[in-house]
Amino acid sequence: MRPTSLRRRRGFTLIELITATAMLAALSATSVVLLRSSQSAWKLHRDDLAVRQSALATLRHVSRMVRQSVRVTAISAATETSGSLELALADGTRIAYGHDTGSQQALYGENTADSLLANYVKTLKFTGLKADGSSATTETDLIHSVRCTVTYDLLRPTGTTTETLSCTAWLRSW
Repeated sequence: MRPTSLRRRRGFTLIELITATAMLAALSATSVVLLRSSQSAWKLHRDDLAVRQSALATLRHVSRMVRQSVRVTAISAATETSGSLELALADGTRIAYGHDTGSQQALYGENTADSLLANYVKTLKFTGLKADGSSATTETDLIHSVRCTVTYDLLRPTGTTTETLSCTAWLRSW
């Protein structure tokens, strides 16, 4: 004979199942929120990196070509936010740079700036500098170095942040 007070337990009670399900649901909801915020932070960082790399690529390209050129044949005023620059290389080739404000693109090409150099460029400024390296000029015969300044926007949840990069490169003949 078996005692009736010692019944065997076969499984979980309803309260245990409800408690376990509630704990699993809370853990799952927390994990989803954490993953979403991590993913949005990663996407924001990825987009920022693409914009910064675009601006840096513009500066590298301009400085490399300025160093290879023998003279500046045309340059916009230093105050112009959508600047232009034209360089003469030793082999006689003319390289042109420009900026399209509407599409926020930096452009370049031989003789005319018609090829895409970079996207996301808000402003592109060129400043011709005299031999002292600090006096600005637009007289092409007096230009010994060129300062290129690129401005771009980074989108943030709180608004837009504007960053500026610049570099100065000396002409090959100097």
